[in-house]
Amino acid sequence: MYPDPCRARPENWRAVGAAVFGVTGADRGRPVPSTVVHRRTPFLVLLVVLLLGSVAACGGKDRAAPPSTDDSTIATESSTAPPDPWLTEVATAAVPEVEVLTTKPADAGGPVQAQGTAFSTAAAATLSEIPRAGLNSAGVRKIDTGYAFSNPTYFKNPLVFKVTEDDGAWLQVEVLARPNGQTGWIRRSDVTLSQIRTHMELDKTTFHLKAFDGDQLVAETDVVIGKANTFTPDGHFFLTEKIAHPATGAYGPWILATSAYSEALDSFDGGLPQVAFHGTNQPSLIGTPSSNGCIRMPNDVDQILHDQMPEGTPITITG
Repeated sequence: MYPDPCRARPENWRAVGAAVFGVTGADRGRPVPSTVVHRRTPFLVLLVVLLLGSVAACGGKDRAAPPSTDDSTIATESSTAPPDPWLTEVATAAVPEVEVLTTKPADAGGPVQAQGTAFSTAAAATLSEIPRAGLNSAGVRKIDTGYAFSNPTYFKNPLVFKVTEDDGAWLQVEVLARPNGQTGWIRRSDVTLSQIRTHMELDKTTFHLKAFDGDQLVAETDVVIGKANTFTPDGHFFLTEKIAHPATGAYGPWILATSAYSEALDSFDGGLPQVAFHGTNQPSLIGTPSSNGCIRMPNDVDQILHDQMPEGTPITITG
């Protein structure tokens, strides 16, 4: 739900830079002294003849076997690098409309099964699903096989999905729908794929938000979260799009929309109750549960997240 004031406090945030350094050096060796050869040629020739005769006498069938090269005794080191724990695959729509199937297609490989959905609380279960028949708005509509999402979005941004499984011709993706946390299947031919390493973490118990690029902290700040009766939902979501807004308004310079819907409201300000991160014109409220479910932050941090967190960025909300 975008329309819902947040607040900001510049002293509660910081952007963190990274320093890279290295150490180089070189070893120095000393010249090896040349070997001195004495003039004792006759003696050396005799010694060589005796040694050759000895070696010949020990040859033939009694010759010692070469050292074993049994593969079981040779330790090898794998050159395969471990998977990047922060790597996320993002699908960006390449067609005017993307159909999301709620049941795994028969030609996707593996067992065909319906994707389960559930509301996280009993109170949320009393709310209607989004989207649903008769509620086709904001560029998404319900169809017999699942959902249809328009590209570009209602706010004229590219349509993106976070990929959770790649089955060749089909991709399993997280879906902006209520109940939250749903997945569905899209055709690989309908999208282009890219990879990102960014992610965001919100701990509601401490009102604290952190944003990362890999394991590097990009920004952190205290925030406003939802009130008890309009709480910010827990779960794993992703950044769906960025919507410009007048910086002096209630939402700061950017509304960073997520794949989460409110689990307390059925609509907000005449539209769908989509949860978003955004700035605020009430910074004094930071560190309190005062919003309608959105996460408000200082406008400066709002700008940083817009600049450094691309669409598709995973978001974890706990507490």
